[in-house]
Amino acid sequence: MKAYLLRRRKLGRTSCREIVRLSKTGIQVFRNDSVLPAQAEICIRWGCTSDVPQKKVFNGAAAIHLANDKVAFRKILQEKELCPQTWFNIDDVKMSLDGVIVRPRHHHQGRKLYYCKTMGETLAAWARCGPNGYITTYIPKVSEFRVFCAQGRAICVARKIPADPKAIAWNVYQGGKFENVQWGDWPLKAVKIALEGFALSGLDFGGVDIMVDANGECYILELNSAPSLTSPYRQQCFAKVLDYMVQNGKEKIPLVQEKGGYLKFIHPAIEPKAKVA
Repeated sequence: MKAYLLRRRKLGRTSCREIVRLSKTGIQVFRNDSVLPAQAEICIRWGCTSDVPQKKVFNGAAAIHLANDKVAFRKILQEKELCPQTWFNIDDVKMSLDGVIVRPRHHHQGRKLYYCKTMGETLAAWARCGPNGYITTYIPKVSEFRVFCAQGRAICVARKIPADPKAIAWNVYQGGKFENVQWGDWPLKAVKIALEGFALSGLDFGGVDIMVDANGECYILELNSAPSLTSPYRQQCFAKVLDYMVQNGKEKIPLVQEKGGYLKFIHPAIEPKAKVA
């Protein structure tokens, strides 16, 4: 065995199982509470930060911790102007006509999201989230995507289809679904910005949630180091990319500075005609 996927209980069971089934390099999967295979050369972390015996690791523990710390990573995105305007102190907040979103430092699956239209509501939500959360301008969106990334390239793109388009959070766990976007229909501006944000995380692979407003402006919402793969297509894409990394290493594949549509963004494991330097 050359490489294995490491996951924790209740995280990534189906995604990891299908990646392993589709892998051509013999990737296996282990839970972090089991005896880990010391003879393997590579550990591929699926949102898990447990100590491992391998020196070669895809998705380091520090990068996963950063992606999971929504405040710490939001500060990085804010500095690069890649996310909606965000405040980390209640005294700095500037209410807008559309309101604000209040969230705690750690959250997932669209939970613990408070939409506030008045300062009184914002103060109450801040008290529920604790002093270490963040407050962000609410931006009405017309679309939201998850851009799956690896090595600085896009693996695939899925559009979020909400159960209720008027809902604040478009989340699969709240009745929504993902719809795969064909290569020629990729929202290239969103893909480019998603890759810029992904590069700041230190992750080798993951998913970037990004929304688009009525003016076509794109804003990163968050990153996921263990993106749920509910589609056979996305499972197959990840198996191809992880096999590629096992065989060729995890080094970043730079974007080329030329025209090329989706071909300048797509990972070569998905499309051999991808434009690479």
